[in-house]
Amino acid sequence: MVWLAAAPTRPGQGSADARGLLAALYRRHTGQGMPTLARQPGGKPYFAQGPWHCGISHTREMVFCALAAWPVGLDAEPLNRRVNPNLAKKVLSPQEFAQWQASPAPGELLLTYWTLKEAAVKYSGQGLAGYPNHLSFALDYPQARLAGSGLRFSLWRWQGHAIALCAPCLPDCQPELWLPGPEGFHPA
Repeated sequence: MVWLAAAPTRPGQGSADARGLLAALYRRHTGQGMPTLARQPGGKPYFAQGPWHCGISHTREMVFCALAAWPVGLDAEPLNRRVNPNLAKKVLSPQEFAQWQASPAPGELLLTYWTLKEAAVKYSGQGLAGYPNHLSFALDYPQARLAGSGLRFSLWRWQGHAIALCAPCLPDCQPELWLPGPEGFHPA
C-alpha cells in the first residue's frame, strides 16, 4: 500500500506544512495519530514507532507526502523551474545526456531525471553527495528503470510538477490533492 498526498504550501512553511499533511494522511489511513517523526543521519524521515514508512518533498508552491507499508523515496520539482543547462553534464549519465540533448523540452527532461535520482537517494537514506551521474535511468512513462537495480519507480506530471516515487514494489496509485483548513489538511 502506498498513499500519496499533495497540498499547497505557505511561503517559508514547506517543512511544517509537509509534517501537517503527513499527519493528516497518517490519521486518515491508520485511524491513529502520527508517531514521532525522526530523521536518519542522511536526512531520511521515518516514524520512530510502528510499521509504516514515509517520504516527504516540498517546493515553493506544494508539499508532497507518501505513506507506505514499505520504505519509499519521494521527490518533486516544479516543471517551470529554470535550470542551468551546464548542470546536465554533471547530473546525467551519458545515456541520459544524449536523450537530453535531443529533447524538445530539455528543462522538463532534466527535472524529471533529477526527481528520479533524488527519489532513489532518498529511498536509500544516504543523502546526496556529489553529482548523481552514476545513476542511469530508462524512462517508460509512467515508470522508470534504474540500471542495476530491482527498485521500482513511478513518475507523474501533476499540478505543474514532476513527481517521482521509489520503492521495492509499487501498486498503481495517483497523487491526491489535499487542502489546508481550520482543522488541518483535508482531501479536496
